[in-house]
Amino acid sequence: METGRRPRSVLEGAFTLLDALVRHQGEAGLTQLANSCSIPKATAHRLLEQLTELEVVQRSENRYRVGAQAFRLGQSWQPYPRLLELARGELRRLAVATRASSVLAVPCDGRILIAAASLIRPEDGILLRPGSTVPQRTGHFCPVWQAEHGLVAVEAPILLPTGETVGSVAAVTAPAASPGAVPDTVARAARTIGAALVNRVETHA
Repeated sequence: METGRRPRSVLEGAFTLLDALVRHQGEAGLTQLANSCSIPKATAHRLLEQLTELEVVQRSENRYRVGAQAFRLGQSWQPYPRLLELARGELRRLAVATRASSVLAVPCDGRILIAAASLIRPEDGILLRPGSTVPQRTGHFCPVWQAEHGLVAVEAPILLPTGETVGSVAAVTAPAASPGAVPDTVARAARTIGAALVNRVETHA
């Protein structure tokens, strides 16, 4: 029967498996990965072995993990030049000032990608670790997602002089721990990062 669905390419299959590894907290077995990606087990095994040879995936007994080469490639990614470098220190200061987990969020394929984070609460490591994605609504952390996880995200955009938004800073807290000063502190952190981006561009012009 003709379904009209385009055959999955080898490259697409490989990246689908890598994405599944990330969703499974960086480690999973062959059957688990094949099922979650709707890929035949034999095909998944062949692709994972090829990725292992390239050090993109690491195999330990019957489990697969994200490999060193994937880490090295990921380290070179930037949502905007110098943004990660400049944001990390500011996120640490923001986390100390607000006593809340602080993140740099950037748009990614209709969701919000956590690009960098300074996490205060251990339980935030699952939802807000760098590389994880969060549902969005009109460019902000989805209110339904926040309610489901008992969180409140206080956000402020990082703006360039042109008005372009390159990301946002958010302090993520439990609802009862959302003091009135947090929005101003988050907005100040976002302005500091934006100003530093502009200064770097002007210095290197």
